[in-house]
Amino acid sequence: MAHFPLPLKKGDTIGVMSTSCWVEEDDVLKAKAFIESKGYKTYIHPQTLKRVGQVAGTGQEKAEALNALFANPDVKAIFSSRGGNRACTMMDKIDFDLIRQNPKILIGYSDLTILLNAIYKMTGLIGYHGPLFRELENHPDYDQCMAMLSANTGAIDLSGCKIVRDGEAEGVLLGGNLSLFQTLLGTPFLPDTRNAILILEDVGDHISRYDRMLCHLKNAGVLQNISGLIIGSFSDIKDSENRPFGFSLKDIVLEHTDSLTIPIIMDAPFGHEDRLITLPIGATALLKNGTLSFKAPA
Repeated sequence: MAHFPLPLKKGDTIGVMSTSCWVEEDDVLKAKAFIESKGYKTYIHPQTLKRVGQVAGTGQEKAEALNALFANPDVKAIFSSRGGNRACTMMDKIDFDLIRQNPKILIGYSDLTILLNAIYKMTGLIGYHGPLFRELENHPDYDQCMAMLSANTGAIDLSGCKIVRDGEAEGVLLGGNLSLFQTLLGTPFLPDTRNAILILEDVGDHISRYDRMLCHLKNAGVLQNISGLIIGSFSDIKDSENRPFGFSLKDIVLEHTDSLTIPIIMDAPFGHEDRLITLPIGATALLKNGTLSFKAPA
């Protein structure tokens, strides 16, 4: 059964680790000073600054750090220092029973899409698609993020976004980064997407690959069963100069949902650009009249 973690309060300890690529120590120290100036305590796990090639240690080291932060009774929320890649190497080493018995806030985006959706599937714990630790200072959506973490509620106005197809939807909020969410297909870590409201964003890939990913989600039955689709920013989309793909992101979204009557919103304020509102993965959401709101689990 889905459940929110306990809200974050001033004076609580925020734990930090690196789920993906390594992070500069200066970035961690700046974020630490900033968040402590806001009234929170911090605990930087030793794994945070590890380096193995491009990433922050082995999958075993990452999983041990995550397990340790969930087991630590003083830590009330867990931030990843940054995104990148290879969070997938943790998956078979995570202690999901430990997480189920010690629920707390986990927040991040991009490569953390795998963790947020998998932990929800395996434990019912609602996680947060939101900023990374090194991004907190001067983040344009910092206040919204902390309000969400401290209250687990808060309606989000999407009326200024591009309404591709109007309507209402209610369902569990799932998704995140498209290329990472796609990798969950065929694994035991993919949540039940039936009647879900799916959020998707991505960065830096070729438009033809986004087409292929969405086609995969459609053919796998994911897009055919959702109740709503919210598209965030797709930054720095690549295309061939000599032989353009010929289809826009909107074109391929509409094509791969052409048999559905679900509401579709594009250009929502989350992704790899300046805006990144915090969204609870696993929460029951209601999309109505351009507003996204969340219900407490029964």
